[in-house]
Amino acid sequence: MRGWRFSVAAGLAALAAAGAAAAQGRISPQEAMQLAGAAGFTMRGTQAVNSCGRPAQPRFAFVDLNGDRRPEAVAAEIDPVCYGGTGESFSILERDATGRWRAVARGRGRLMLLKTQTNGWRDLSLEGGGCQPTWTWNGREYLMSKGCGTTTAAAPPPPAAPPSAGPPKPMAVSAADKEAAFKAAGFPAVRGRHPACDKSTEATIEFNDLNGDGRPDAVVTDAGTFCYGNTGTGYVVVAKQANGTWRKVFDSPGIPEFQSTRGADGWPDVINGGPGFCFALLRWNGSELRRIAWKPQAPNACAGRD
Repeated sequence: MRGWRFSVAAGLAALAAAGAAAAQGRISPQEAMQLAGAAGFTMRGTQAVNSCGRPAQPRFAFVDLNGDRRPEAVAAEIDPVCYGGTGESFSILERDATGRWRAVARGRGRLMLLKTQTNGWRDLSLEGGGCQPTWTWNGREYLMSKGCGTTTAAAPPPPAAPPSAGPPKPMAVSAADKEAAFKAAGFPAVRGRHPACDKSTEATIEFNDLNGDGRPDAVVTDAGTFCYGNTGTGYVVVAKQANGTWRKVFDSPGIPEFQSTRGADGWPDVINGGPGFCFALLRWNGSELRRIAWKPQAPNACAGRD
């Protein structure tokens, strides 16, 4: 996805739930763990960690790339510090004859599935203008072309509003502000679980000045299918007011990816990520987040959406 996002807790239960929903089947916690490992992630307690040793929130979607009616897995993650460039990475994974997942392609950038095929498998490329590489299937794995592929990815649409100078840097706040922000988000303890989500993981929090008013805002993220359904992850945004109190601005199931474009009161647009290849682009209108567009991650992924 374009833009950036906060690190969010990636518990095993959330990973398994996302996989089960996308695959329209069942996936055990053990298989979910093996799938994450094959994609290059390790688990540190309940937190997924990427190849740079940084907290990660990988997204998994399932798509049949070779027409055999058995889905392959697509893992994607955003971490500009780790991956550079657009800050995005992806892996393609195939389930082998023994039932274990193995990586058959890795790359950096935003994956795009092409309509062409090689040896019965969909060709791959990257979104973005100019000359993009193409991955083709050689019978065992995907190989990336050294030059440009025959298909050039479409240029991304122009932003809906003038971009900001870039994402804000994480802010340090006092222990009192941290506790107040957690309470405003509905979490009574500084390091605790959502009171209504008995299967949630320990919530995490990160502070930034999201709306550019000079005061800290916070995003609290939590994981658990009881509260957040098949997405397995939810988030709450709270803001410090001029009088020093904290107020909840919005909350939603999903994985927030904050964009450079902005809506009312300076709040950044949000892509609400999760399982699948079609995601809502949300904008703050002064009282709530409203969908303004759909963002496909594969050709025709958002076809038929209003």
